[in-house]
Amino acid sequence: MENTPLSQNSFHKLLLTILSIFIIFISLFIYKEVYNHRINQKLILILFIMIFLAVLAIKILSTENISWTKSKLNMPLYLFTAILTISLFLGNNIAVSLGDYLNFIPYIILFFITLNFIKSEKELNSLIKVLFVTSLIVSLYTIIQYYGLDPYYGYLGKLTSTIGQKNWISNYLAMIFPIGFSYFLLEDNKKLKLYSFMFLSILYTTLLICQSRGIWISIVITLIFAFIIIYRYKLGSIFKNNKKWLIVLLIVFLVITVIYSTENPLNKSRLTVAERALSTLEVSTDPSINTRFLMWKVSFEMLKDKPIFGLGIGTFKYHYLDYQADYLIDHPNYIKNAVKAAEAHNEYLQIAAEMGLIGLISFLSIIFTFYYIVYQYFEKEHDKNKLLIIFGILMGVSCYLVHCLFTFPFHVPVLGATFFILIGLAVAYIEASTEEKLSNYNKKQIIFKFNIKPIFRYLSITIVIVIAFFAIWELAIKPYLAEINYFKGAKYFAEQNNNTALEYFQKAAQLDSSNGRIIHALGSAYYQLGMQEEAQKILQQTTEIYNDRNTFRNLGLSYMQSGDLQNAEEEFEQAIYLDPKFWKAYNDLASFYVYQDEYEKAIETWQKAIDLDLEFKEKHIFLYYIGMAYKRMENQEEAYNYFLEALKEAPDDSPIMADIEQELLKIYQSTNVPE
Repeated sequence: MENTPLSQNSFHKLLLTILSIFIIFISLFIYKEVYNHRINQKLILILFIMIFLAVLAIKILSTENISWTKSKLNMPLYLFTAILTISLFLGNNIAVSLGDYLNFIPYIILFFITLNFIKSEKELNSLIKVLFVTSLIVSLYTIIQYYGLDPYYGYLGKLTSTIGQKNWISNYLAMIFPIGFSYFLLEDNKKLKLYSFMFLSILYTTLLICQSRGIWISIVITLIFAFIIIYRYKLGSIFKNNKKWLIVLLIVFLVITVIYSTENPLNKSRLTVAERALSTLEVSTDPSINTRFLMWKVSFEMLKDKPIFGLGIGTFKYHYLDYQADYLIDHPNYIKNAVKAAEAHNEYLQIAAEMGLIGLISFLSIIFTFYYIVYQYFEKEHDKNKLLIIFGILMGVSCYLVHCLFTFPFHVPVLGATFFILIGLAVAYIEASTEEKLSNYNKKQIIFKFNIKPIFRYLSITIVIVIAFFAIWELAIKPYLAEINYFKGAKYFAEQNNNTALEYFQKAAQLDSSNGRIIHALGSAYYQLGMQEEAQKILQQTTEIYNDRNTFRNLGLSYMQSGDLQNAEEEFEQAIYLDPKFWKAYNDLASFYVYQDEYEKAIETWQKAIDLDLEFKEKHIFLYYIGMAYKRMENQEEAYNYFLEALKEAPDDSPIMADIEQELLKIYQSTNVPE
């Protein structure tokens, strides 16, 4: 194949097209049978990365050269990738770590793709417009769903969109909004400016509808930073040139704010924006805020345990319950806020817990270097239009990074991918325009040339294609098919059609035996079908890759069914240890003691659950059970008191209401207990 400009140009266009299609699909692809949006996004992320790498390898082999754009950000990313890879092997199980590893590596690849294949301002604008279109569709879908007009995901009963729940929607739109605002200010064509005006209004409406406190805190902090940049680099003149448009835009934003801050037919939210914002100040009573405090404190405990290299990438979700359980022993006031957390809800803390201080420092070096590149550009560049483009991207990136303090956007593929694409666009634009024009791009590139004999070239291309198909099947398609079977099985399991559920769970486990949720579901299905030997084997395997209170509870129930009482007691105690407010496990353990005729232990266990002062509808049943235990111990007075308390707590439609009344009547008739 001749190494001609045409062949180089064709490959370049193909790679940019793949990148554009990726941006569209990762934001908009949904499949009802897999209603976990992150799973859909992970499929697209890995699928397109593999396709891109395969096409890139074929391009290199065909054109017999490699070009690599120089950037100050390259070295920090190489370092972070190395530490990330080392961390993969430091965890307790590669299967546990691989999930997050296969998030971060594609993100880094996306940065280098963007940096190396954006060669003109036209290409940059084209990619930005793709982001505008996808964010507009995400916004419109959210609004449609908000007003109950969504026939696809309406059954979920909560606000969502093509990328998932409202916090993810807000994070995504907050990244794109500042860029859209910059392009709005730079637009001279009145018709296109009006379109930009409408675009910003729709995005702003969606941000208000989502009512994400974390994102609005991030926006306020980012706005302060924005005003400093505008003042420092004298960008105010651009705003003055758009004065009339900005006044109208502000009025429209105020109207939208009033609509979604007051009670009116258009506002469908249970809380107004103002009420949602004020709830942030209620730190002592807000369960969401206090749960985050607990997760952050537990994350610090993880970091203190292994401060240098951490627990291993992706292992936070595996270790969290154990560390939380230990923390709650010394801090029982947080028991009400105990939760099974797969993420720390603070990306910096999670990176530190998983990769240690070395990993956190290497990650922060990426952020610092990016801001340093932007700072140098702002100091040297005098074209305010160019500065405004970078300003928009910088504000979107900054808002994202602030939001990382409150949530986990790097663990949502569409958000992490968009972030790295944006910093890639910014650095590509800066590095390319540092000279005088973007046409001087090649001055920033390293080009490696080599010669390959035709037979080896075609053989190499064939090998690349085979490897690509294998990787796509193993890393993208098989795990996704496993998820499809899992969700189908879960649907039948919820309907108590356990035989059909088992078939789907078995198919899912065959496709992906490293997915803890799937293996847990398989073991639970075996238990429900009375196949205790299989259930115990599978559930024990589950504990090696998946840490969940229900796994231990189901193991305990299975051991009870098969008569292994010692192991049953241990598993129930482990379930309670992992979640001290797991009232079902308390009931299982108490029932176990009743089976052993150890009524005092049973009473103590039920009482512990009641003393937690949690709101659970079975409280009156526990009181009834304690009464029955005292009755068997022939302590009629205590039995009477607990039956009476159960009667007070029981709702009118409780199926055991008649039983409680009957027990009270029996005691009253047989003793002198006062009425």
